[in-house]
Amino acid sequence: PDGLAVRSSSAILTVSDAPTWNTTSGTLGSFAAGGSVSASVSASGDATLAYSKVSGSFPGGCSINSSTGAITGTESGASASTTYNFTLRVTDGQGQTADRAFSITIEVGMPNSGQFN
Repeated sequence: PDGLAVRSSSAILTVSDAPTWNTTSGTLGSFAAGGSVSASVSASGDATLAYSKVSGSFPGGCSINSSTGAITGTESGASASTTYNFTLRVTDGQGQTADRAFSITIEVGMPNSGQFN
């Protein structure tokens, strides 16, 4: 307030931005009931990132790798074609977060018929 502002010659303040999603929201794909599920999401940040599910549900048998953002597993339990909606959160080393909504669809073929993937 006295007008005697000073600027340091060394950077004593640093700014850490919240992580940002690289993967657009929406569907991550359709997979066959009882089959292998493999989808992934990615984000960018200036610190180590961790991925987690904060709401909704994954297809039975699937989980997320908190380090890589890979959603994998062998689907179990679907008896009808179902879309699973969920929200993922990416958290950086400073505790800053960003959320995004995604979905995965599990397709169940007709009984006594062939199904191709």
